[in-house]
Amino acid sequence: MASSLLQLGFISHSPHSRPLPKPYPPLQQSRTLLTNSFAPFFDPPRARTELPSTTWRPPSESALSERPVLIIGAGAIGRRIALVWASNSRPVTLYDISDDALKAATEYLTDHLGDYCAQRGTHPGHVCTTSKLRIATTTGSHLSAPQTEVEEIEIDSGSKGPWMAIECLPENLDLKVDLLSTMEHYLPRDCILTSNSSSLMTSEMAPRLHYPERLMNTHYFIPPRNTMVELMSSTKTHENIFPFLEEQMRRVGLRPMTVPKGIQSQGFIMNRIWAACKRETLAVLAEGVAKPEDVDALWRDFFHAEKGPCLRMDEVGLDTVAMVEKHNLERKPGLGSKEVVEWLERNYVKKGKLGEKCRGGKGDGDGLYTKEERDRLKESQRAQRFGEVEETQGA
Repeated sequence: MASSLLQLGFISHSPHSRPLPKPYPPLQQSRTLLTNSFAPFFDPPRARTELPSTTWRPPSESALSERPVLIIGAGAIGRRIALVWASNSRPVTLYDISDDALKAATEYLTDHLGDYCAQRGTHPGHVCTTSKLRIATTTGSHLSAPQTEVEEIEIDSGSKGPWMAIECLPENLDLKVDLLSTMEHYLPRDCILTSNSSSLMTSEMAPRLHYPERLMNTHYFIPPRNTMVELMSSTKTHENIFPFLEEQMRRVGLRPMTVPKGIQSQGFIMNRIWAACKRETLAVLAEGVAKPEDVDALWRDFFHAEKGPCLRMDEVGLDTVAMVEKHNLERKPGLGSKEVVEWLERNYVKKGKLGEKCRGGKGDGDGLYTKEERDRLKESQRAQRFGEVEETQGA
């Protein structure tokens, strides 16, 4: 089933453009828009004007079958999030300015979406991968997307634009704010804006947005293997968004866990605990106390876990691990992990040894483990967990 998704039309790449709808005027130029990395895709900033206040209302059930979830960033996490949201007959748009990233994402979805739906007893929704922001922000029914320019679509809750946008960019605050503060003017007025940041709180981004009441953190781990998602307010998030989004997540097989109202937690829930484990693991490796396979073997034995911390860091990407710890150090210099981060960057990140995320792109896939070591370990674990059952004689 998976190999035929492209032929069946469930996954498509759209090179066609629609004219961008007229945006609400961006904020004054003191914001970062003038140095925005995404500026080539947008009109020049206009003079600031007062914007109408909004009261968020959930989209209707019928609208959810037509309006896609927009995922910004087709990297290792973005394509996995796309798979989960597309697994329940939901339309999904996967946007990236890199054609290589979109190609790798298409291959991943083609290989896995059908199988994942078969396991859950669901049907795949249509996935559109695109490098055109016009299509990403305005298109609803991708299968019938016109080949030529069409009349502009009004930015309002009645449009077929995305009902939720999930930002999956690198852990850089300015980059994320640049994107979100620009995107909010082109997306439908009721579109929920979410950040998948693992270390940056949307409360840090909210003061630089026009519509912070639509903004929140939705922190995914490594879906679809991990189904938990942490939700946290930007301190301004409309309270009705949480019960609505929690219900939508449960429908696609995710398990949301919301940080209580009024609480801001740097690192949310799991990452605060996981950060301490990563720091000490990297310190053990940097000091030569043990090898990655030794650490993981002890971890698996003690916690009866499937994977150890070294393998998990390779899956996430060692550049992401380093960036997250840098953010932690900026806020808490007393953590004492500066030398560990420098060791990780010097021996791995700067050499392009980022782990599993390198596959299909730059780098050879080596990380704390070499590609060959990681493949052997995973095959060994697979055999132990799913051992072949010998048939009895004469059966």
